Amino acid sequence: MLFQTIFAQTKEIKGDTAFWYRRNIQLQKILDLKNFEKSQDAFNFRFWNHGQIVEISKDSSEINGSIVNYIYYTKKPNKSKKDTLTSKILLTSQQSKIIYDIVKSSKILELPSDENIDQWIQGTDGITYIIEHSDKKSYWYKNYWTPSSQDSIPEAIVVLGLVEKLSDTLNLKEVYSSFKKLLPKKGCYNSGGMVNMCYISNSFELGYSGATKLPLGFYSSYSAIYIGETKINGSASLQYNFDNNGFHHLNLQMAKWNIFHKSSSLSDYIAYNYQNRILNLNDLKNEFENHQLKYGLNLKKNFSIGLGLDYLSKDYDKFGGLLYAHKWFSKPKISTTLSTSVFDNRFNYKAQIFKDINFNSRFLVNSISFGIAYEDFMKYRDLYFSLKVMI
Repeated sequence: MLFQTIFAQTKEIKGDTAFWYRRNIQLQKILDLKNFEKSQDAFNFRFWNHGQIVEISKDSSEINGSIVNYIYYTKKPNKSKKDTLTSKILLTSQQSKIIYDIVKSSKILELPSDENIDQWIQGTDGITYIIEHSDKKSYWYKNYWTPSSQDSIPEAIVVLGLVEKLSDTLNLKEVYSSFKKLLPKKGCYNSGGMVNMCYISNSFELGYSGATKLPLGFYSSYSAIYIGETKINGSASLQYNFDNNGFHHLNLQMAKWNIFHKSSSLSDYIAYNYQNRILNLNDLKNEFENHQLKYGLNLKKNFSIGLGLDYLSKDYDKFGGLLYAHKWFSKPKISTTLSTSVFDNRFNYKAQIFKDINFNSRFLVNSISFGIAYEDFMKYRDLYFSLKVMI
C-alpha cells in the first residue's frame, strides 16, 4: 500500500492529500472546525457525511463531541454566490464516550484511504464519506467512495458498519431533518451533492389597471408558499377600476391550492371572488355585487379548468353556474383565460390574454406583464388593459 505523505506544522499528514484534503481545508475554516494538524489532543476524530459532521476529541480522561450540520444556500437558482448555513449540537459526556468507543472498536483507524485499497472502485456519483483522525504525532485524512457499491470487500464492510452505528446512535438523519425544517422557506439549498432543493419564491405584483370606460385604477397581488414557518399555498389579489363620475369596478380574489392533490401532473385549488360594480348602463347608474366560488384542477401542459357558483346580489338576486379555463404557453410566455357565468339564459363572460417578459434574477424586478381583456357583463361591455410588475 502506498501512502502519500507530506509534512506540515509538527505533524505527519497521511492519506488522500492530493484532492480531498486540499478541497476541504477551506470548508473546515468556514465551519470553524478544530485544526487537527495543530491540535495537541491525545485523539481527534471527524466523520463527514453530506451536510453533516460528527467530531470527537479526547484529552487526558476528558472526551468531548459535537454534531455540525451545514448546508449551502443561494437566494435564487442561478445565483453563483452562496452562503453556508450551520448549526452545532454539543454531545453529552456519555454520548461522546459511546461514540469514542464505537470508533476505537470499528477498525476504521487502521484503514487507508480508498485509493490504496485493492478492488475499491471509483465513480462520479454516489456518496463519499470522509474520515479524519489524529494523535499528537500524525494526522490522517481518508475518503471512501460509496462503500455500498464495493461488492462487500472487507474494508467496505468496516466503513458501512461505522456509518450505520454512528447514524443509529446519534439519530443523524432525524437531527439533519430537524435542522432543515428550521431553514427559511425561500431560496435554494444544497448539502454538497448534485441536486438543489429550491422553494418557489413568494411573489408580489403591483401595477396599473384601466379600461376604456373606467380608465383609472390599479392592481396588486401577493402569492406565497410559506410565510415564515407556516405553509400557506395561497394568494390574494385586488383590482380596482374607476372614473371621475362615481363609477367603479372592485375585484377581490383569494385562492388556496394543493388541497387534495399535489403532483407534477395534477394539483387543485379553490378560489373565492368578490366583485362590486357601479356601472353606467343605458344612461342609468346600476349597482351589481357578485360572490363567486369555484373549485378547479391544474392539469398537464399548463392547463387549468374550474367550475363553481356565481351569486348575483343587490338588485339582482340570482344564482348561476361558473365555468373557468386557463392555458399557459411557455415558449411565447403568454397566458389566456376565459371565464363564463350563466344566469337563466344570460351569459356573462370575460376573455383575457397576458404576455410576460422575464428579467435576469440580478434585477429587483422579476418580470413585467402586459394584459388585455374583454368583458360582457349584463350587457355592459368594456375593454380592460393592464401593466403589472412582479417583484
